[in-house]
Amino acid sequence: MSGLPDDALVRARELATGKADWAPVTPRSAATVLLLRETDAGLATYMMKRARTMAFAASAYVFPGGRLDPEDLERGAQLDDSAFDFAALARRLSTDEREARGLLICAARELEEEAGVVIDPRSLVVIDHWVTPEWEALRYDVRFFVAYLPDGQEPAPRGTEAVEARWLAPAQAIREADAGEILLMAPTRAALEHLLDHAEISTLIASAHAREIVPRMDRLHVHDDGSTRFAIVHDRTGEILSGDRPAPPPETSRQA
Repeated sequence: MSGLPDDALVRARELATGKADWAPVTPRSAATVLLLRETDAGLATYMMKRARTMAFAASAYVFPGGRLDPEDLERGAQLDDSAFDFAALARRLSTDEREARGLLICAARELEEEAGVVIDPRSLVVIDHWVTPEWEALRYDVRFFVAYLPDGQEPAPRGTEAVEARWLAPAQAIREADAGEILLMAPTRAALEHLLDHAEISTLIASAHAREIVPRMDRLHVHDDGSTRFAIVHDRTGEILSGDRPAPPPETSRQA
C-alpha cells in the first residue's frame, strides 16, 4: 500500500467499503501520444518530465498529451471520412464517433503544442486506454496513441509544462523508474511495458490494430477479513481484468 499517500488510501478504502459520503469526480476525456522512432538498439519513445508545479502528474515522465477541448470536437467533425472507419475507431475508444474524431485532433494538437511535431491525426493508432482511479481529485479518461516520428522533424519541449525531454528506450525508462531516478504513473509504465515486445514500429502498429482496447482503471478491493488488494477493472462495467496488482503511485501533485 506504500504507493499511495494516506489520504488517497483512505478515499480508496471508503469507496471499496461503501462508506464514502462523496462521489468520484467525473473524468475528463484526454489523449496522449507515444511518439516513436527506431534505433539500432530498438524502439525509443519521446518522454517529457512535467514541472513540479503542475496540478496533475507533477514531476512525472509522460508522453505528450492533454485534455480534449471543445475546439477539438469541432475540428474533428471536419476530418475526411474517405478510407477511414470512424465508427470502428469509436468502438475501440469506448465512445461515440463525434468524440473519437475529437480525440484524434486532440492527440495531434497536443503533440504539436508540446513537442513541435506535426502529424496527420488519421495516422494515429490507439494502443491503450486508462482512466484515473476514482479516489483521485483530478481524473482523466485517457486514450493512448502511437505515431511515427515524421521524416525531417525533431521534437523539442514547448511551453511551461515540461522541464526536460528525452528519447528513452522502454527498458531504460522502466529501469530508471525502478531505481527511483524518474517517476512513472501506472498507465505510462504499462504502455512502456507493451513496447518491450516490439523492436520495430511496423510490428507494434500491427499488434496495436489487433489488440483489444478496453478502459482500464485501478480499484481497491477490501475482503471480508479486512485484507485488501488492488485490481485493474473495466471502467465501464467494473469487471475485474487483473487482480493482485501492486499499489499504483499517486497521480496528482501529491507526488511532486
